[in-house]
Amino acid sequence: MSAEESAKRLVRAYRRGRLSEEAVRLLVEAHGSGRPAQVGGVTLKSDREAYRVQDAVFSRLWPGARAAAWKAGGPSDKVEPTAAPIPPERLLASPASIAAKRLNLLGVEAEIAFRLRRDLPPRARPYSEQTLADAIGEVLVAIEVCATRLADWKESSSPWKLADFQNNGALVAGSGIADWRSIDFGELEARFSIGGAVRKAKGAHPFGNPFRLIPWLSRHCAKRGLGLHAGDVVTTGAWTGLETVRPGDEVIARFADIGEAKVRII
Repeated sequence: MSAEESAKRLVRAYRRGRLSEEAVRLLVEAHGSGRPAQVGGVTLKSDREAYRVQDAVFSRLWPGARAAAWKAGGPSDKVEPTAAPIPPERLLASPASIAAKRLNLLGVEAEIAFRLRRDLPPRARPYSEQTLADAIGEVLVAIEVCATRLADWKESSSPWKLADFQNNGALVAGSGIADWRSIDFGELEARFSIGGAVRKAKGAHPFGNPFRLIPWLSRHCAKRGLGLHAGDVVTTGAWTGLETVRPGDEVIARFADIGEAKVRII
């Protein structure tokens, strides 16, 4: 996306109304300073408004850039999923190290992600599941580093957390396999080691098969005039929940027969 296209998107968002300039300003300043924003006096009324704030914040922080990865997910398949873009600078290759100093760190999550091998441009007619499956090049292990730019994160509304890129601080992409369709996700076991302590979970994805989020994300992006691109990574949510982490911890996520991802918090 060019800088001109990025600016046009922002203008369109303002013309549609309901975009809180104050919300955008607070988040942009929090990203720049590393100091969490006090947002109690600003209300975001809906997920729709939160996504518009997402667009505006992304455009201002990374003008001309497009997302290199996406996070998609939700607590169960009974509710509408949510999504957030991840910029290129926050998509890291395993093994990685991340400084906690400038992050209001919440924790880490062991996740399954998909990497695309072909473009999926936005279009009015949704892609078939077969087309989407054929566009996936591999399934891989990922660790999401979760952080917030909100000073009162626990008391903040769901739209505020969504506007804040759904608490994404970084995504560490590990190893994977191409033959992802042979995986029985209901039997897949995660082993998550954090500073030596180990968590395990089997068949614990809230959507059963995480691929179920790909059609939804494709439609979500298309509605926003965005496509998915070859090389993009789509991560699909935690298997063991959000786990606490401290500086000095080495974090290792392993999924049997798929691979592993590592990150050290420094």
